Amino acid sequence: MIKKLVFIPLSCLLLLALKPSNDASSERILKDYWLLDKVSYMEPDFYDRITLFNDVTNLCFEQSLWRFSELNNTGTYSINDLYCAYGKRKISFDIAKSANKKEQYDVVLKTKKDNGETESFKIKITKLSKNTMQWNHTTWVDNEPHTLKMSFVKKQAL
Repeated sequence: MIKKLVFIPLSCLLLLALKPSNDASSERILKDYWLLDKVSYMEPDFYDRITLFNDVTNLCFEQSLWRFSELNNTGTYSINDLYCAYGKRKISFDIAKSANKKEQYDVVLKTKKDNGETESFKIKITKLSKNTMQWNHTTWVDNEPHTLKMSFVKKQAL
């Protein structure tokens, strides 16, 4: 009887330890501070200044600092260009593995407008390591889709 009482809990612990991991690993990698180093179009001959996430232009987002928290999937990004709408914005996000590609993640980035409404933007994380990350975000310019590549580098906690 005592052997059964010990065996059953140990079996449960073993099963939990062998359970395949979910997307929590991507959230752990995404956590902390990231510097948006460069924003560019995937199309080599295309250039246009557009507003991203209904906030500021793609040029203003370069050198912005992003913080992601794994605890409640919230964070911030700070626009650091003094010629833009300078300051910190609150965000939330949801992560899921991409249905199309094994090493990609789909992210729904949510921003809050001044009136309290939430806006959602779909992003693909196409590269993700401990120190670098790349997003692809499709936006519409003159009724045509164009994909932006957003390249991040990991920053030390501030």
